[in-house]
Amino acid sequence: MKIEPFSLENVAYAVQLCKELWAAGTFGVNGPDFDWDYTITGMRNIVDDPSFYLRLAYDDDDAPCGFVGGNVVQFWFNPKVAAYEQAWFVREGTKGRTKIAVKLMRGFLDWAFDEKGALLVQSGDIASIDSIAVDSLYKHLGFKRYGSVYKYTREA
Repeated sequence: MKIEPFSLENVAYAVQLCKELWAAGTFGVNGPDFDWDYTITGMRNIVDDPSFYLRLAYDDDDAPCGFVGGNVVQFWFNPKVAAYEQAWFVREGTKGRTKIAVKLMRGFLDWAFDEKGALLVQSGDIASIDSIAVDSLYKHLGFKRYGSVYKYTREA
């Protein structure tokens, strides 16, 4: 297993994994279409942004298999920062999937707290790919429930 920062050289692998995450989760069922060009342009624009943490994981065969991405943002009511995981995914069927997922998230947590001084890290399962396993993984990593998430869409 190897983990490296997103770069202009590897970002297409990350976008392919984003597409797989999109297809496997709720967005692939009832979300907007996946737009490759939009996604890769957006990723290229933030690979060097110091407020983002973007890491790509490779399996033992050196094939891209997962990623984590998040950023820090100042609170609305205080100049201190919180970190927000935006996407976290390891391809189903990957040998050592849980181990890779844990290493990705721990790297994000360390960056958020140790490098960026975040007071908290917020993450959540909005993809609903395997919610029971994801909940267990969050608890294993030390996360605790923090409010709830709601979605509202207008019906045509």
